[in-house]
Amino acid sequence: MSAPAVLRSAAFAVVFAVAVLLGRATVMDGTSLSLVWPAAGVAVVWFAAQRSAGTVRLDLALLSVTTFVLNAVTGASPALAVCFVGANVLQVLVFGVLFARWCPRAWGAGGREPLTGVGQLMRLLAAAVVATGAGALLGPTAVWALSGTWSWVTTLVWMTRNTASILLLASAAFRVGCLLNARRARSGAAGGHEDVVAPVRLPRGWQRVELLALPVCAAGAYALVFVVYDGLPVAFPLIALAVWAALRFDTTVVLVLDVALGVAAVVLTLTGHGPFALIADDATRAIVVQLYVSMLAVVGLALAMSRDERDVLLASMALSTAASERLAVEAAALRAEAEARGELTAAVLESVDVGIVVADERGRLTMFNRTAQRWHGLDADTGLDPTQHAGRYDLYAADGRTPLSPEEVPLHRVLREGSVADAEIVLAPAGRPAITVVCSGRRMTRPDGSALGAVVVMADVSADRALRRDLEEARGQAGAQADRLQAAFDASLVGNVDLTLEGTVLRANPAAAAMLGRSPADLVGKHWAVHVHPDDRSVADLGRDVAGDLRLLHRDGGVVHTHVSTAVVRDAAGRALHLTTQVLDVSDRVAAEEGVRRQRDVSTRLLQALSDLGEGVLVEHDDQVTYANDALARLTGRGTASLLALPSSLLLVPEDEQAAWAARRTFVPGQVRAALPSVTALRHSGGTTVPVEVTCVPLPDAGGRATLTLVRDLSQQRRAQDALARSNEQLLEANRLKDDLVATLSHDLRQPLSTTTGFAELLLDDWQGLSEEDRRGHLTRIQKAGRWANDLLEDILTMAQLDAGPPLPRTARLHVPALVADVVDRLAVRAGSVDTTGVQDVTVLADRGHLEQVLTNLVGNAFKYGRPPVRVTARRRGDDVLLDVVDAGEGVPPEFVPHLFDRFARATTGTAAGQKGTGLGLFIARELVNANGGDLVYQPAGGGGSRFTLTLNAIPAPGGARAELSGAVELP
Repeated sequence: MSAPAVLRSAAFAVVFAVAVLLGRATVMDGTSLSLVWPAAGVAVVWFAAQRSAGTVRLDLALLSVTTFVLNAVTGASPALAVCFVGANVLQVLVFGVLFARWCPRAWGAGGREPLTGVGQLMRLLAAAVVATGAGALLGPTAVWALSGTWSWVTTLVWMTRNTASILLLASAAFRVGCLLNARRARSGAAGGHEDVVAPVRLPRGWQRVELLALPVCAAGAYALVFVVYDGLPVAFPLIALAVWAALRFDTTVVLVLDVALGVAAVVLTLTGHGPFALIADDATRAIVVQLYVSMLAVVGLALAMSRDERDVLLASMALSTAASERLAVEAAALRAEAEARGELTAAVLESVDVGIVVADERGRLTMFNRTAQRWHGLDADTGLDPTQHAGRYDLYAADGRTPLSPEEVPLHRVLREGSVADAEIVLAPAGRPAITVVCSGRRMTRPDGSALGAVVVMADVSADRALRRDLEEARGQAGAQADRLQAAFDASLVGNVDLTLEGTVLRANPAAAAMLGRSPADLVGKHWAVHVHPDDRSVADLGRDVAGDLRLLHRDGGVVHTHVSTAVVRDAAGRALHLTTQVLDVSDRVAAEEGVRRQRDVSTRLLQALSDLGEGVLVEHDDQVTYANDALARLTGRGTASLLALPSSLLLVPEDEQAAWAARRTFVPGQVRAALPSVTALRHSGGTTVPVEVTCVPLPDAGGRATLTLVRDLSQQRRAQDALARSNEQLLEANRLKDDLVATLSHDLRQPLSTTTGFAELLLDDWQGLSEEDRRGHLTRIQKAGRWANDLLEDILTMAQLDAGPPLPRTARLHVPALVADVVDRLAVRAGSVDTTGVQDVTVLADRGHLEQVLTNLVGNAFKYGRPPVRVTARRRGDDVLLDVVDAGEGVPPEFVPHLFDRFARATTGTAAGQKGTGLGLFIARELVNANGGDLVYQPAGGGGSRFTLTLNAIPAPGGARAELSGAVELP
């Protein structure tokens, strides 16, 4: 529901209210009867004009509210006002339904044609009579129900006045609406289909005088009949005025005259003039006046619409003749197009990789395309009986062994069933490999519905079926492997538990359940945390790979010391599926360790003093770590408790350094002195290695060998060495770039400077002796040399900026077509040498200066190293915009392609060998594109030449009007 439609509904409601008030103003003295009721016609026009606006509910609400309020204000009771609302709504809806059914092509009934002919006028009149009759059944009946008095005269007055109002106002409004609609259609659809509308008969010559005389004569006649001789019953001969207008003037004039004459008759009767005022009975007087008005309208409109019907038929014949001629031209064009399409279709059928088989309505083959011929090894045999197709062309069922029966051949099924989808068969011609194909087809019919034939498309799925067989075999092997893993899971002596990511037990083997004094069934479905000691539940970190000691609760209330390793099981995409946990009972080891800890408590307190040392300290007893200070913990990325829990310090050392780590404890027998320092490495928990220098000292220990190892971090020293090496490499690279720059300046800058100096000296020495043409020529050469030197310096400065760091683009919305046009204009190339018709309406997000520099370089190179025509295209692919610059030259030499985007790189063969340049243009272009989040690549163009493809981030293009106003490139 649009805003203009709502405003029109409100305007119609106001007009309807005014019409009601005008009708109430014609109430005859001493009665409650209105002589006319224009509101009935206004309501019909209202709903006809708003038929396609989607405001039916709003219009019904406005009509109901307006009717109720006006009747209540003018003295009707609420119940009677509601009944009048129902009568008006019923009257409008019945008219709309009947008029749309009887005159569907007329304006106001959903069509666009005018009312023409007596037949349509009678249908309009019949719809008005039936509709007002329906309203009369409800309105006067409601008066009778509320007042107890029934009057057939009141009902007749209701019908005649409403019918006359609908007839006059609807005819006039439908005529005006149709003419306006035809005018809009002609102005908005030039050259398109145009409805046949009766032409407006404009007066010409003496008809204009006659048209001016018509109202004068009508006024005089009414003055004689209704004022001068108002006692004579001669009103109906005045209908001759309507006949005069209908025979001589346009239907619109007739409608205006009918409305004017009807209004005059009503007004004069109300003022007591004319023959109708002589009728004593008010109801009879109202009926006679309305019959007069209706007769006036029917006679005039019948004659005028009959003439319009004739004019429409003549116009239709003229349009039919023109349409026949146009259709003949179009038929010739269609025949030519059909021939071209036939050739194209034949080419497509021969080039596709699917087999296409066509048969006529009897099932006889009419065509094999090239792929079908290759698969069968035969062409279509048009004379072969359809029942022999399966045997002749070696067609088998999907198993490859069972021959197809004639009824199972896909082509015959299509003719019988209408269509076939994904029917799998095997083609196994003798001497050729079997091919598994999937067939789909449909029956072809003529326009009259009779069978034309059938077409079947076959797609080779042999590789897909082989892949399916391999997949099924792999699934079988995976199932067997899963069974073996389940058996190993159950038989393992180590406890195994699978958990959900939330910690609920999925399955547990007997070993894990026995540790807790339970059965596997007791654990499944329970949360694993209920079996963990309360003090360790915060340590039992679920949802990631973790390993460590954990205390579990036995069923009898005891504590079980375990070592738990938990890993996250993930799918191929890296998504976590569930947790798998191994549980090892270490209660005996924990008891033994507790005894050892008590025995070595004194030693531990002594070693605590070593924690103040700046280097890592490690104390071992028979490879068992008994002490580690905080510095060593930081070096390894572990906690001190984690280090003490290690079964061997070798777990801290990479495999390739374990021999050096073990050799640190090589001592002279019988002596207690430190071994020589050695360089090795430690594992960091983050996955890296830490270079260290270790010094090992033997410690006297009863019953075993104890050692103290000092560990010094060499990372900072190594980083300093690496930084020094990188600095040396950077200095070497800078020196190489300096040499390249000096070589470029000495070679490429010397020539333009020499040219400028030489021609300047020549001008200074012989200015008077040179002609004007020679002077301009020398100055032009100086200008070109200066521009060459300026371009060289610009490239070198840009390269220096890139070496200082990647440029920060000032991104904005860039309208690509406008940007390309700006670059082409700036280059001032010959008209027509750059083809930009392939540039689509796309928008990118990039730095305008960067993108202009890149496009200028690419288009300039296309003319410098290639040949015109140069094509620039832009298209959208997904979230990217691809912008191509293609020339018709000989392309980049293949041996030079790997170095195309290197700095100072120039080809020594082909057209580039004889061209000036720095070798920096493409290097700078790619760097600028990369800084804007895009890419620049090269590939040979089809048919010779070069193609440079620029990829940038695409954004939705702005609206058409906004793009035109933006003018060029940058959009806010």
